Amino acid sequence: MGRRGFMALAGLLAIFGIAASAFYVLNQPRTLRLAVGPLGSEDARMAAGFVQGLSREKSSIRLRLILTEGSEESAKRVDNGQADLAIIRPDIALPENADTALITRRTFPFLITNKETAIGRIADLRGHRVGVVRNPAGNIALLKRVLAQYEVKPEEVEIVGLNSEEIVPAARERRIDAFFSINAVGSRINNDGLSKLKSAWGDDPVLIPISAADAITARHRSIETGEIVRGALGGDPPRPSESLTTISVTSRLVAAQSLDDTIVGDLVKDLLALRLTLAAELPSIQGLETPSTDKDTPLPVHPGAAAFIDGEQETFFERYGDWFYLGVMALSLLGTGFAGLLSHDSALRRRKAMAGLDRLVAMLSAIRSEQDETALQGFERTADAILAEVLSNFSSGDVDASGLAAYRLAMDQVGRAVAERRQTLLDAQDAPAK
Repeated sequence: MGRRGFMALAGLLAIFGIAASAFYVLNQPRTLRLAVGPLGSEDARMAAGFVQGLSREKSSIRLRLILTEGSEESAKRVDNGQADLAIIRPDIALPENADTALITRRTFPFLITNKETAIGRIADLRGHRVGVVRNPAGNIALLKRVLAQYEVKPEEVEIVGLNSEEIVPAARERRIDAFFSINAVGSRINNDGLSKLKSAWGDDPVLIPISAADAITARHRSIETGEIVRGALGGDPPRPSESLTTISVTSRLVAAQSLDDTIVGDLVKDLLALRLTLAAELPSIQGLETPSTDKDTPLPVHPGAAAFIDGEQETFFERYGDWFYLGVMALSLLGTGFAGLLSHDSALRRRKAMAGLDRLVAMLSAIRSEQDETALQGFERTADAILAEVLSNFSSGDVDASGLAAYRLAMDQVGRAVAERRQTLLDAQDAPAK
C-alpha cells in the first residue's frame, strides 16, 4: 500500500472514529433530577417506582431523586434550576418555569360523616368539628376554599388537624363530627379509612359531595371538576349508591420549560409503559394519565408531552434529518477537500520524482562536449543514482509505467552518449600515434 493509500485509510478511520464517538455519546442515558417529597408520601413512592422502572427497562432517560419537604419546595427547586422535574400538587404550589408532563394521581375530595350528626350538606357543617389530615398543609387550605364557596366562615367551623393514625380514634371518641377525605378514590387507604370510620361510628358513613365544583374550579384554576362513580368506594350495597359530583385535585409531574421537547416526550412514553411492568409492585401507578392538550386547559402542558400525546412527536429522522443532510454535505466537502489535497500532494511528489528526467536530458549535451574520461565516469555514477531513485519512486507509486518508460529511454540515451563519447576520446588519442 502506497503513501496515498495510507492517508486515505487514515482519513476513513478518522471519520469512522468521529461517527462512533457521536453515536456513543447520543446513546448514553440522560439523567434528569426529580424533586419530590416529603419522604414516605404517595408522591415519593411513585417517584421511587419511576426510578426503579426506568432503570430496569434500560430506558434512555434515568431519574435521580431530590427529596424535599413537599410541593412548595419542589416547585422552587425547578424554578431555581436545581431540578429538571418535580411532582407537585398544583393547588398547593405551581412552578413558574415548568409545565405539566403527566398527571400522576387524581383525588376526589369529599366529606364523610355519620347519621347522628344530621349533616346532609356542607352548609350544615357550621358549629361542627371537621377533621382533616394536616400534612401537607395544603389539605387545610383546600378545605377552607370549599367552605368559602358555601359561605361557611372559618370561625363557624372547628378544623381539627390529624395524622393518618389519629383519624379513627378521633371519630370513635367523637372529637370530630365529619372528616374531609382527600385520598385517591378506589385506593386502599380510602377504602380502609371508610371501613374504620364505619366501625368507629357504628353505622355506614354518610358521603357528602362537593356539588358546587364548577363554581370552585372557576375561581381556582388548579382545581378541576370530577365525579365519584357509583361503587367507586366499594361495599355492598355499593358506595356511593349513585354517582356524586365533586372537585378533583391532581398531583402532576411537571417538566422545566427549558427541557428539550424530545426528552420530555420520550420520558412520558417510557413512564406510561411502566403501568404494565410495575402494576403488581406499585398499584397506584395505574392512576397515571395524560393531561388534556386543549388550548383552553387551565394548566399548560409541556410542548414535548403534548406532541407525544397528540401523536405529533417527531421521528428520529424527522428530528435529525437536517443534521444528517448537513453532515453528508460536510463529509462531501471534506472528502472533496481531502481528495484535492491528495491530488495536489501526488502531483508534487510526481513532479519531484520526474525531476531526474530533466537532469538526464541536461546531461546529454554535457556528455557530448566532455573531454575527460573521469568526468564521463561521474556521469555514469550520477545516472546510476538517478536509476536507484526512479526504482524507489516506482515502488512507492510516485512514478507510473509511462514515467518509467520515459526514464528508460533517457537512460538508454545517456548510456549510448557516454559510450559514443568515450569512443570518440579514444579515437582522438590514437590518431597522432598513427
